[in-house]
Amino acid sequence: MKKPAYYPKSIKSFQYFLFALMLCLFVTSCGDDDPEIDLDAPNISVTEGLFVRGGQSENFTFSIIVPGNIADLSVVASEGTATITNATELIGANNGLVRVTYETTETVSGTQTVTLTVTDEQGKSNEAAAQIEVFAPINYGMAIVSGAGDVNTTFIQGLINLNQSTIDNSNSTELAQFAALFSDGSSVYSAGFGAPATLGKYVFNSLGEAELEQEIIVPGSNSFSSVEIVSQTEGYATVGGGLSRAVVFNPTEMRITGEIDLSSAGSGLFYSDIIVRDNHLFITLNDFGSAAEIKVAVIDLQTNTLEKIITDTRTSTPFGTLTTSIMTQTSNGDIYIQGSGLFTDKPSGVVRIKAGETEFDQDYFFDLAAATGGSCFGLYQFADGVAFTAVSENDDNWFGFDGDNPSFRYRKIDLTAKADQGDLEASLPNTFAASRTMFFTQVSSDEVLFPIAGSDADAIYSYSISSGTVSLKMTSTSGFVSGLVPVQ
Repeated sequence: MKKPAYYPKSIKSFQYFLFALMLCLFVTSCGDDDPEIDLDAPNISVTEGLFVRGGQSENFTFSIIVPGNIADLSVVASEGTATITNATELIGANNGLVRVTYETTETVSGTQTVTLTVTDEQGKSNEAAAQIEVFAPINYGMAIVSGAGDVNTTFIQGLINLNQSTIDNSNSTELAQFAALFSDGSSVYSAGFGAPATLGKYVFNSLGEAELEQEIIVPGSNSFSSVEIVSQTEGYATVGGGLSRAVVFNPTEMRITGEIDLSSAGSGLFYSDIIVRDNHLFITLNDFGSAAEIKVAVIDLQTNTLEKIITDTRTSTPFGTLTTSIMTQTSNGDIYIQGSGLFTDKPSGVVRIKAGETEFDQDYFFDLAAATGGSCFGLYQFADGVAFTAVSENDDNWFGFDGDNPSFRYRKIDLTAKADQGDLEASLPNTFAASRTMFFTQVSSDEVLFPIAGSDADAIYSYSISSGTVSLKMTSTSGFVSGLVPVQ
């Protein structure tokens, strides 16, 4: 066995000396243009991986070693304000952590720098910059659709606030199809109309631009027909045109976690809307009037199986689109479902599934046609019992074939009293609700926003719950708004 080698202490010291000498030669031989390293000057270590939301502040530190003792400290920011909070504690010391508070405004975004300068008692100084990614404080996601007929393009963008009179698509991400928007509270999800069914998850980068992070694609299907995001980990969606199926997915991971076979519900169906309550998923089934009744699939979410189909002959054809709700749930758990009555002699109406039940309530029916004087589309509830719908003034133009004459007007109704409360606002122009867009987004305890997609103008209007007044919120110069959702 080879014996280990032992060296006298003097040889070891000589080796250390040679190593130090070689290190010095390497440092000084890197080129005449390279700065020399002054080992006696202040040395600064920078914190990495910093980020902050615009309008907020971030605290971080620089680590410093100053052989000549600290005489002065200063800090500047490329945008925003930076302040050293413990400068007086460090003066005279030869090392420490410089604590910095970096403050931003809503107008600051992108990569910013905070530069620290340290000067010692010998007059030597050094500086180092920390990079901070400042994210635009996006609070809303918006989709604007441009184009006509089957040729549509959707532009997704983020809004810091809603305090602007006009909106366009200049800072948007383009999707080459019609798309509606959904949210889990932090990210934006787009469901486009077109094969294969694709659900995209978008996040906003530091410049406020929407970036596609992940997507779910269901091959063999033409489009998603309804989407319900319950939380960041629980979501449901139906697909149509090729497959009779609902999918369970995890919005955070954008991964399908289960499938629900709907083939036994019948063929030729469009899944107009979905809602989750307790351990059940309720899916409205639109057969375009062939059965002259309203049908709802009841799914057992414990087994992800179709439990039963329930029907009601008092109305029919629950016609809804990706952007439109035709189901709503009160705080006590009652579910109201709106039938259009299209393609039949049945009236537009609202039926109910009471809390804890999975059958239609035979003691409740709201005849919307009789109350409002026309066929109705959509249902949105902003307070228990009080809701919006849209009344058609010309059923021959329900699908917007006459692109010069929008025919829907927003109406306020009382679901509990089964009463019409009249036109939402006489000054509002008509809108292409069923053929373009109809949604309602409550942005505060008193304000609900909704779109007008007209022939002369596209806009977002505001409704005050307390006063009942309607006002113009913003005008779109790039197309009609197909979605507005809150994000953080």
